[in-house]
Amino acid sequence: MKVVNLKQAILQAWKERWSDYQWAINIKKNFPKGATWDYLNLAEALMEQAMIGPSPNPLILSYLKYAISSQMVSYSSVLTAISKFDDFSRELCVKSLLEIMDMFCHRLSSIMEHMCADVFQQTAATLRPPMEGQEPIPYRNLLPAKDPIHVALSKQFQTVLRKGWVDSRALHLFESLLNMGGVFWFTNNLVKELLKETRQEWANRVVELLYSIFCLDTQQITLTLLGTILPNLLTDSAHWHSLADPPGKALAKLCVWCALSSYSSHHKGSFSARQRKRQREDIEDYNSLFPLDDTQPSKLMRLLSSNEDEPVALSSPDRSMSSSLSASQLHTVNMRDPLNRVLANLFLLISSIVGSKMAGPHTLFVQSFMEECVDCLEQGSRGSILQFMPFTMVSELVKLPALSKPRVVLAITDLTLPLGRRVAAKAISAL
Repeated sequence: MKVVNLKQAILQAWKERWSDYQWAINIKKNFPKGATWDYLNLAEALMEQAMIGPSPNPLILSYLKYAISSQMVSYSSVLTAISKFDDFSRELCVKSLLEIMDMFCHRLSSIMEHMCADVFQQTAATLRPPMEGQEPIPYRNLLPAKDPIHVALSKQFQTVLRKGWVDSRALHLFESLLNMGGVFWFTNNLVKELLKETRQEWANRVVELLYSIFCLDTQQITLTLLGTILPNLLTDSAHWHSLADPPGKALAKLCVWCALSSYSSHHKGSFSARQRKRQREDIEDYNSLFPLDDTQPSKLMRLLSSNEDEPVALSSPDRSMSSSLSASQLHTVNMRDPLNRVLANLFLLISSIVGSKMAGPHTLFVQSFMEECVDCLEQGSRGSILQFMPFTMVSELVKLPALSKPRVVLAITDLTLPLGRRVAAKAISAL
């Protein structure tokens, strides 16, 4: 085959109906060695001839795809040739170009996955060299599977649940899924796994496993769990059936554990390097729930100086947050802090539930939540979240059978304040 340039070679191959393999052999034989195909603009020549009509030439397109797959031309040269195409009225041509770019994405994602895995392997070997006689962890296998990430998360959690503990390999995979899916997606899907479990023993195991997994980013996961996911479950009647025991009681235990752990570590300022580096996420704008303006001190003074039996508005579910907080909280807690505001808003929601005349699984959940708070407090947990509970909620809680006990009343009221002592005395006398 004697040809002058690439264009003539391509046209001759098309006229003689060469296969892509024959075309590659012949074109390599009849062009000088040493010069790269990118230098000869092979990708541009093929693209020009393939897109010359109203629809793409399938045979010449097959030559281009073969050149890409056999690495005769580089990705950059093909992308440069595609960028010169500007007639978007030819839909079939545009579709063919998109198919080529989709092929690029698949190949590049596979390349990037292996490159990242190699970087992880080298970094791990640098930071923590393997001990003598111990093989290094294959970080390439720790990357998420080809399944959708929600399927990968569910499979990995079920594997961990069967084993009964979380090893380092599983923890690395959970962390990569957390980074890819985000805090809300990660927490919400794991809570769904908990609510699926209807066996008491296994539900308790799930709580322990989730508590250890949530240590990947305790603060943000707790904010998401208590500020978004749990309120959605409590306020939507379509989800109330999922809060029945035993999964409902297990979820209550998990929420209390996360709240106490976050509150304690938050006020000690002990954050892991992973948690410090993670970009902080705002759950929702709590300024509308707890306005922070210059008139706040006068409002608080009016509240603290009022009689607890006086305003009926305090027992209304629609009352504002500032009118429902305990006196100790108003004095000592910084309500500009996201965690404090989430906890205050959660107890406001719980107060409206126990004051409502409609009972259901969500009411049992609230009972389990308060029981767990009291149990943790009696076991000497550091940092009490019960300070966020409104005083007006005590009289409603003692109406629940499991909470109508003097020790519960004494645990959930602040006995260091005159108002707290009066509320406790009134509640105990009503038992």
